[in-house]
Parts: sequence; C-alpha cells; structure tokens
Amino acid sequence: MKQYSSHIFLFPFKWDLRGQDKKVFTERTNLNSIEYCMPSYWERMHKPDNIEDEKVLYNEKNYFYKFVHPILYDEGGSKSLIHHFERKEPKLSNGNVTYLIKTKNRKEPYRLRIDAMNVNLYDTGVGVLSLYLMNEIESQSSPEDILAINQYGRRIMPPFFGDIQYRDEIAEYLSIEGLQSIGDYYEDFNGYKTTDSWHEASFLTKLIYELASNIDIEPIIDDRMYVLSWYKHASFATQFSSNPNAIFKSSKLSSFWYRFVFVDGKSVTCQNEDMKASLLNKATYMRWQNLGSLYGVSRYSMVYLAGEGVPDFLLSNFNGVYARMAEIVIVQRATMLRFSGEITNVSHLSNKNIPDVFERINSVYKEYIRFINQIYHRDITAQDQGIELYAMLHECYKMDDCIKDLDHEFQELHEYVSLNEDRIRNNKATILNYVATVFLPISIITGFFGMNSWCNVLCENCGLEWQIITIFAGVLISVGVLLIMNKKLKV
Repeated sequence: MKQYSSHIFLFPFKWDLRGQDKKVFTERTNLNSIEYCMPSYWERMHKPDNIEDEKVLYNEKNYFYKFVHPILYDEGGSKSLIHHFERKEPKLSNGNVTYLIKTKNRKEPYRLRIDAMNVNLYDTGVGVLSLYLMNEIESQSSPEDILAINQYGRRIMPPFFGDIQYRDEIAEYLSIEGLQSIGDYYEDFNGYKTTDSWHEASFLTKLIYELASNIDIEPIIDDRMYVLSWYKHASFATQFSSNPNAIFKSSKLSSFWYRFVFVDGKSVTCQNEDMKASLLNKATYMRWQNLGSLYGVSRYSMVYLAGEGVPDFLLSNFNGVYARMAEIVIVQRATMLRFSGEITNVSHLSNKNIPDVFERINSVYKEYIRFINQIYHRDITAQDQGIELYAMLHECYKMDDCIKDLDHEFQELHEYVSLNEDRIRNNKATILNYVATVFLPISIITGFFGMNSWCNVLCENCGLEWQIITIFAGVLISVGVLLIMNKKLKV
C-alpha cells in the first residue's frame, strides 16, 4: 500500500516507584523493582523475533558506536540501562490498529495506521512512549493535512484552559482503535479541570499502566509529544532541489517548510521575514538538497521532505536510526530535568536530618556521574550526516549549557549542605564548651583542695561558712563565663 507520510510521536515522561517518596533516588528509579503486569499486552523485547527485524537491527548497530548500544538496546539482564517493550497488537493485526485525530474543521477524523507502539523505561527515572504511524489514505495527504496531523496529533493536554471550548490548539478528540484490552483509549479533553495542569491524555496513562502497575508517571519536557515526520511531495522537492533559496523566501514552499519544521498548525508563527529566514537557516540541513532531500530539526520535531521517487531505504533510515537519535537526545534532556528537579527537592530538606540529606545527594550525584559516562555521549556515530544532525539536535536544546548549569546546581547544593553540616558541628562543639565551662570552677576548686573532703579541709579551719562561700563563688564564676561566651556567640 502506498505511504504518503509517516508520523512518529514520542511522549517523554518521568517515573517513580509508587509509595517510595522517602527513599533515595537510586531506589526510587530501580528498573528491577518495577512490577510488570503479567499477562500483558506488552512484551519485553531484547532481540528481534523475525529475520527482517534482525537485518534492521544489524544495520542500526553498525551505524552507532558500540559504546552507545547499552542506551539504545535492551540487553535483557538485570544491569540493563533500558527496558524495551513492544505492544503486541500492531504486529498481529494486519493494519487494524489505528490512531484517530478529530479536528473541529474536518468532518472525518484523520486515520493513521499504527505500525508499532513501544515503551522504553530508562534507569534514570525517565521513559518514552513511541507511536509509529503511517498515513496511507490519499484524501489526507495534502500539505495542510500533514501539518494538521502533526499539530493536533501531538497535543496531549490543553495548553490554554479556554481551548477546551474553542479547540484552536487541540483536537476534538484523540483515540486508538483496534487494541484488545478492556475499555477504550479515548481523550476528548472535556473532563479537564483547572487543577489538571501537566496532566497527560488519559489513553497515554492507560497504555503505560497496562505495562507497569507500581509506577507513577508525569510529563517532563513539554505539554506536547515530540514529532518525527517524513513527507513526499514532488512539486516541493523540485523547487528546493533546483533553488536552495526557495525555502527562505516568501513562498508557499517556505511557509510550508517553516510550519513543518516548527509544527505550526494554522499559520506561520514568525511574522518577520528576516527572523524567519534566520530560524530556518539554523533548523535546515541541506546536505542532500540537490537530490531532493531536505531535513529539518527543532525543539519540537525532526522532519524530512522528499520527492516521490525517494528510495525506500532513506525513509527506513529516518524511521530507524534518526528516530533512535532523536530519542537519545530527548532522554538526555529529560534526565537533566529530572536531576534538576531532584536537586530542588533535596534543597528543601537541607534544614532537616543532615545525614539523610547527604545520602539523598550522594544517590542523585552517583546517578548523575553514571549519566555523564553512559548516556550523555558527545558523539554516537562515525557517519557524517549522523554527526551533523546529532549536533543540531543538541544545539536545539542547548545541551552543553544545560550540563554546565546542572554541574553548578550540584556544586551549590553541596556547598550549602556542607555549610549546614559545619554549623551543626559548631553548635555541638559550643554545647560541649558550655558543659566544660560549667564544670571548670568545680575542677579548679577540686584541684585546689586536692582529693580531700571539703568537710575535712574547711571544718578544721573556719567551718561551714567557707564551704558556702566557696560553692557560691564557683556558681558565680560559671554564670559569668557562660554570659561572656553567649555574648561572643551572638556577635
């Protein structure tokens, strides 16, 4: 069947083991403590189950450096950095599982075949739900259709409360049909309340909770899913292949390309031509422009525009290695935000039990060091195009600056807690000084009179009155010393 476009939606989220709020970060994000639902509509996959997928995996692994494989592929053991799950029905249904997007200005919903549905859970406490969609219906293959699918298909919560009524930014409903479980996968957003900020569409929650029963999830990067999309359009490909400046000048192609890259549904959101050209220049990858291939990268998407005669392997590469590349960067960004949130949470505990706070900090920092060494890779492939696109993705999220900021946050938190620990240690030392001061006059008197009984020493000389005078003098000296020390401490 002919494919007019492809749309991959990535939903990044953070997860915690339910009811483990008081435990350290490492324990709350232990992959091996997740209780997976059994039996399940999901299955953990750490090797292909057919020869065609084995060939695809071979090509992918050769594309990426070997040291990157542990964050890309589920190794199957207890030490794996990732648990990879695939939904069974899309592989068995022969195209009967579909993703529906109903917009207010279209009578029929957009229908896209779900080619695959995956969940990747990472041991940094983040996860990604992936929907791989294929557009095989000619009546929904125009440029405006493609833009609408990307815009409304990715919206998983109302960005503005008023849009629940007007539906300018969100669909009338999103739905998945053809799955076998009890209940539906449907979200019309009508049930949202003002207290439901950062609450993802219910069908996403249901899909993930059908996999794992003892985790809590929450969106972490955006109120939208990330979009990867390729689109075949002969006329557009002819225009930019013969004239590379066509995408920067005011034209139908330029308008479409901007909206395609930055996922603008109704119109171009940048209304300054110079700024628009500058943004497109940064977001456009033109290595294969003469051959009719144009790539775009932004914080919201990675897109590919090509002609009708584009080889199938280029489309497969886009849905394969480039989708993997985009997910790596999304996981890196989500993990940084996760660490930043943990630092904020720990800083709220700084005036409490210092050993407990240090234990929490050490747990987060240990995972951060592992993240730097095993996940935050500067290079992931030796292929020129992969190197350049990966760099563009990193630049979109300002990843190097984020790492520096995160290092600074860890340093400040450590210094703050160290100061608190020093203050507590000094207070304990002060208390000991107080105690020593109280007993100082008694020690002096004991030393003066030796180890003999006061009665034996004083009564032989002047009687009881000297005992009283001596004790009173000792108390006065102690009180005086305490007052002087207290005054110095206040200063």
